Amino acid sequence: MLSFCVALVLGVGAALAVLFHYAGGWGVPYFSFTTERGSTCVNTFTGFRCDRLTLDDVRFFSGVELPASTRVVTSHYRSTHDYQLEARLEVPPAEARAAQLALAETFGRCVPGHPSPLSGQALSGVCVLANDTEVTESGVPDSRVFVVASGLRADKTRVVSLSVRSR
Repeated sequence: MLSFCVALVLGVGAALAVLFHYAGGWGVPYFSFTTERGSTCVNTFTGFRCDRLTLDDVRFFSGVELPASTRVVTSHYRSTHDYQLEARLEVPPAEARAAQLALAETFGRCVPGHPSPLSGQALSGVCVLANDTEVTESGVPDSRVFVVASGLRADKTRVVSLSVRSR
């Protein structure tokens, strides 16, 4: 009888261990999981959120191919029926130009006079790439809205603010 109880407890314990290990990947709310690109995220009742993204996930969710030396300072991603990415990045001086070219290739040209989310920082050459007020050639708003700002600090490090969300 004692061996049966021990076996039962061990069986239930093993089943719970498997459940807790895979629950995040199965989408069970409030369980965490790791994305294919290494970020740890937490399921919610309507989707998931990631509070610290890897550079690979920032690249994946934003669609921009940033240099490998880019450092993610802060980031947040939320996915429900829509999505929202917010990230602050720093690109070392050696790759600053390549980063700006990648941003321009993905998001277009600088929008003169657009308010910058980087205001208040001592940056030169601030460029804001945005489509929050535009519509496509067919007259329909783009499916994603972005405001991307970048500028150079005195040490020539490029500071980037990414805000990308679905409409």
